[in-house]
Amino acid sequence: MERLNYWQFPGFENIYLEDSYVLSINAKVSIQILLEAVLTENHPLYTSALSGEQYCYRQMTVNFPNPQTYDLVLNNISPIADPDGSVDYGNIDEFFMADDKYYLRGEWGELTIVSDPPLIFDVENYLIVRNGDNFIQINKDKISISECKGEGVIVLFYKNDFGSPLFVQIEAEQDPEGFEAALGYMKELETGYTTDITGGGELTFDKIKQYYAANLNQENVQAFSVKYPSSAGNPYSISAITSEK
Repeated sequence: MERLNYWQFPGFENIYLEDSYVLSINAKVSIQILLEAVLTENHPLYTSALSGEQYCYRQMTVNFPNPQTYDLVLNNISPIADPDGSVDYGNIDEFFMADDKYYLRGEWGELTIVSDPPLIFDVENYLIVRNGDNFIQINKDKISISECKGEGVIVLFYKNDFGSPLFVQIEAEQDPEGFEAALGYMKELETGYTTDITGGGELTFDKIKQYYAANLNQENVQAFSVKYPSSAGNPYSISAITSEK
């Protein structure tokens, strides 16, 4: 089985995931992993490490475009509290491709996914939205107009890196993550879409655990399994993996 490690993927060459921190994993039809990523010295966004820190950290998101199938297992762990009050779910210990599948593992759990090649984006200064079949980065400083066009639709007018005026229409139904990011940029409350598990927003560790809390003894839950597509024909299925008492 030929194995291709993550640092061999385009865009990941100057990222060190083993000491990066997983901040959240959003799972719906697509997968997004928000990281406090370690940048190495050859990364174009690299700066000297802040006082008291070992590395240059920057918030990045890993996206898996056009997933065909995935199996995500989230271990039932409590988030790790950091000295500055933030929380994380540990590191990505392994990330590689083999047999046309991508594999990720860490103390947070594991993900096996078949999709287009993964992309990594800077989220501190950019919005990541879907434009047709592709994801694009929009520099927040280059957005000139943002408009809500009815429920669940946002239009952004912006300039690209070459100064050309462009616009993109973001629909909550087709791009819920991009829609949520655009709402956050506009400093408005999230509206316009729901999920069958959480009632609104992304599926996160805490929301999945809350969903099961009323019906299961949390001490017995070892992990949560998210599968796409589900065998029942629904967009995805979520189940709890329990231990014997």
